[in-house]
Amino acid sequence: MQFQADFSSEFDIGWESPLIFAYGVSYMDETYNVHESDDIDSYVAGPHAVPDPYGFCSDEVFPPGTTDPDGNDLSGTPDYASRTLTAAGIATGQPIDCTRAGDAVYTVVGVGSNGFPGYSPEFSEEYNRDSYAVYADVSGDITENVFLQAAVRYEDYSDFGDETVGKIAARWRLSDAIAIRGSVGTGFRAPTPGQQGTTNVSTRLPNGFPVATGLFPASGTVAQALGATPLDAETSTSLTLGFTAETDRLSLTIDFYQIEIDDRFNSISTLNVSTDPTSGNAYDNYLALVNAGVVGAESIGGVFYFTNAFDSKTTGVDVVASYPIEWAGGSETALQLALNYNENSIESDASDFLNEEEQFDFENFDPNLRWNLTAFHTMNDWSFMGRVRYFGESENSNNNGDPLTFQTFDPTFFLDVEANWQLNENWRFTLGAQNILDDYPDATAREIGDYCCGRIYQNNTVTPWQGGYYYGRIGVSF
Repeated sequence: MQFQADFSSEFDIGWESPLIFAYGVSYMDETYNVHESDDIDSYVAGPHAVPDPYGFCSDEVFPPGTTDPDGNDLSGTPDYASRTLTAAGIATGQPIDCTRAGDAVYTVVGVGSNGFPGYSPEFSEEYNRDSYAVYADVSGDITENVFLQAAVRYEDYSDFGDETVGKIAARWRLSDAIAIRGSVGTGFRAPTPGQQGTTNVSTRLPNGFPVATGLFPASGTVAQALGATPLDAETSTSLTLGFTAETDRLSLTIDFYQIEIDDRFNSISTLNVSTDPTSGNAYDNYLALVNAGVVGAESIGGVFYFTNAFDSKTTGVDVVASYPIEWAGGSETALQLALNYNENSIESDASDFLNEEEQFDFENFDPNLRWNLTAFHTMNDWSFMGRVRYFGESENSNNNGDPLTFQTFDPTFFLDVEANWQLNENWRFTLGAQNILDDYPDATAREIGDYCCGRIYQNNTVTPWQGGYYYGRIGVSF
């Protein structure tokens, strides 16, 4: 729920244009609710979600008078000595050894055969917060060729505090066709209620074996048991410098930018959890959850949470150009090119939150260069669209090896098309396709990544592994 009131006033102070003073206030009340599932079986752990599910290594003893086939007295001795082998024991031909922590009888299978179980009572809650803000903006043409703008905003959130940000922008017209523009400003982004309050446990396959891995709130018991601290706002400083040109036909903008973000939100690399005492840090994490009173700690195989993980910097350039072409008979083709080149870098020590793989992928996985070339052609009642989308080279890493392994993905093109027929004022028919050539990722590029369990393509490549998307629409307006 949000209430907002905006106002504006004009003042003649001798500038080329009146000074415009805009201001306002805002109040917002947010609620994020994770509802408990009505289907108990969707979240209750089955018998194989705990060590020794059938009690082969229980503390039960044989009753008095019990003997083995050789006549030896078993009275008072542990009952597990003669019990049936587990499935793993039968497969290997090895008897159960209840004194060995890594014995097959203690193997735990991940919870959730369908990937995501329902929300249990422990993972269901309502998260509430409210905020209010006041803001002001002044702008105007100082001279015929110089425009200035300044803005400030103060906002206070009930769950993490307040922030004040501001911005100054200017545009200088060198001629009727050419102008230079720029800005400098600060900003902030509040953690969303979802980032603050979501609990999501699902079955994942990090090493080809199902593990129940959970995203937990940073302010909750599970995450704080493993070192989490409550989320704070991320803040930023941005600089832009741009050039614009307008002729009878050509429209061109070029903008350079740099954005520095402090305390950036990011989920940490997954912390493994295991009931196996020989698993090192994973067992320590399990004990930390048990000591914190976490219900069902033995069924959790991994934990991650959002945190203010690191500082980052993004630098780049945006180029947008458009040019119309008129044809005989009244038809027209509008060409538009949109190009972006940017680089991301981590500007602080992120090793406490991200492993080497995720640090490398943050800086290298997204292609630096992307562009779209689009043509819109109109002809009487018909219009056509053709678009070429380009994604440049990218790299990905994998931390299953030591040292890291890397894979380079080649540049990728997509072709989209669309046709529209305006039958009359009311009816419009559309046929189109995205990725009409039905391109797929390179199925032979298997140097790294998780390809277990029948997976053919990586699910985090730029090229959609679903292939082409084809559609038709009928629009009716009255």
